[in-house]
Amino acid sequence: MIVYFVRHGESQASAADIFQKDDDPLSERGKEQVEILSEKLKSFSIGSIFSSPLIRAKESAEIVSKNLGKPFEIWNELTETRNPSEIMGKPMDDAEVRKVRALIKENYHKGNWKYSDEETFEELRKRGKEAIENLLKKDEEEPVLCISHAGIIKMILSLMIFPDSLTAPLYWNFKYHLASEYTGITTCKYSESRGWWVITWNDTTHL
Repeated sequence: MIVYFVRHGESQASAADIFQKDDDPLSERGKEQVEILSEKLKSFSIGSIFSSPLIRAKESAEIVSKNLGKPFEIWNELTETRNPSEIMGKPMDDAEVRKVRALIKENYHKGNWKYSDEETFEELRKRGKEAIENLLKKDEEEPVLCISHAGIIKMILSLMIFPDSLTAPLYWNFKYHLASEYTGITTCKYSESRGWWVITWNDTTHL
């Protein structure tokens, strides 16, 4: 099984350096990025397309689906990591945003620590495992395309590499030291004899 994980195109909020909300749509540049991505994906022989339900990912999936002539399915497991509602929609350099993010970083290793209503490491890991299990149940012969977000993609990959030993500090380092660009393509392959391995990470040569 081959799975392509793709981050959505740039959103309007991201372009304005604002912490993204669930309903933030693609920017014009983001739409252009996905159009260019679609041209590259035409040579990938994609079978099924799955998308996060968040607007920026769904709009990306709609563009890809139209250009590839294949329908897509919304898959809730692919939604982005839930952030505290207090910081969503605020500028990235806002004092409260910096304070909240610093507190989360300081306490993230505890696994289930919460500032307010955000998704903890343990909750995100559980969802990442469910995503992998669902992929394996599908056992698609043709490559699968998952249009999603940086945080959950990194969690899924972390679990593919460290299925039984992933800790909160390990995931934190994995997440913050690996770049993830808009429409970047990450290719993973699975076989019963070897399990999962990563073939390419964050390929943006199409841009």
